[in-house]
Amino acid sequence: MRAMIAALVLAAGLAPAPAATNPVSVRVEPTTVSTSIGQRFRLTSTVHNDSDRPVSGLVAHLNVLGLDPEVYVDPEDWSSQRTIYLDPLPAHAATRLVWAVQAVNPGHLVIYVAVTVTHGTDAVTASNTLRLAVAPQRTVDASGILPLAVAMPAAVLLLSGLAAHRHRRLR
Repeated sequence: MRAMIAALVLAAGLAPAPAATNPVSVRVEPTTVSTSIGQRFRLTSTVHNDSDRPVSGLVAHLNVLGLDPEVYVDPEDWSSQRTIYLDPLPAHAATRLVWAVQAVNPGHLVIYVAVTVTHGTDAVTASNTLRLAVAPQRTVDASGILPLAVAMPAAVLLLSGLAAHRHRRLR
């Protein structure tokens, strides 16, 4: 049945249009990073115009994908600038983009850059992936709370002792 429908579609000239192609390729480096929560790192993507003509209207977008279904990943937390509008790129030229990222979630993640043009095609080109391993941060001093947790009770005891000593002297 499917073969017959396909033959009828082709005979009627209703074949789907070929998929649009993007005239660029994109590569991300490094390809692996191991870090811990809260640490900052940088990655570079190189956008290359593979065509014989200049390309304008390019948009690059940084994406963060969690590989663990139990971990919610909000890419906006990872980088404050995730979309870059590129200047026109001459034929066979390349441009490098530097992305600043901060590890927010523990686990195994993938970061990649997608590139498209604002007009003329609906194609999106995705880069290779940066495989990211983020270790949970385990510290006794969570956000500087340890000094406060020790100092507050010590200060209360000291003030109580001074008040008791003064009260005894006044009697």
